[in-house]
Amino acid sequence: MKRFYITTTLPYINALPHVGFALEIVQADVIARYQRNLAKEVFFNTGTDEHGLKVYQEALKEKKTSIIYCDKYTAKYKLLKEKLNLSYNSFVRTTDRYHIKAVQEFWRKCEANGDIYKKNYKIKYCVGCELEKTDSELVNGRCPVHPNREIEIIEEENYFFRFSKYQKALLDFYDANPNFVVPNHRQKEIYNFVKKLFFEAFFTRWTHIYS
Repeated sequence: MKRFYITTTLPYINALPHVGFALEIVQADVIARYQRNLAKEVFFNTGTDEHGLKVYQEALKEKKTSIIYCDKYTAKYKLLKEKLNLSYNSFVRTTDRYHIKAVQEFWRKCEANGDIYKKNYKIKYCVGCELEKTDSELVNGRCPVHPNREIEIIEEENYFFRFSKYQKALLDFYDANPNFVVPNHRQKEIYNFVKKLFFEAFFTRWTHIYS
């Protein structure tokens, strides 16, 4: 029997579920059901992302610990299975013990392979986007997507992933497999990202969660 894996993004739980995520998970559910009708063994995954400054700040507003806040809002996302008649068979929380164990093991393997290193850095950071921002991306010193939020200046020593080590191998793979990512414009987007080596800090925002 052929196997088919599908996952949604794992939404941050700093707010209630909204129609945008409902659309995404329903679309994923349609694909999963279609693949089952093709007699494939389907693994349909979804869940919640429970790390990051946005979640922490919302927990502070409600005067709750992070995990109590996460428990409260994750429960609301789990209600979508019944409300939207979803057929997923896995719901993962990034605070689940088995998920933390898997991340720690992945970290150890990367470290043993020489893929992790430390360095100091200073960036302009939008908490709303959970992304570094360059001056060219800002409008009047603020993120145009989240103009109500102050841009934060982050200066610290942190862990980085040696992404450049895999640049050539990835580009060669994409050249040899032009339909590996669909739709095609997403493959081009990934290809250009890898080609530019825009950002190596794969682990930057994770270290305080899983260390």
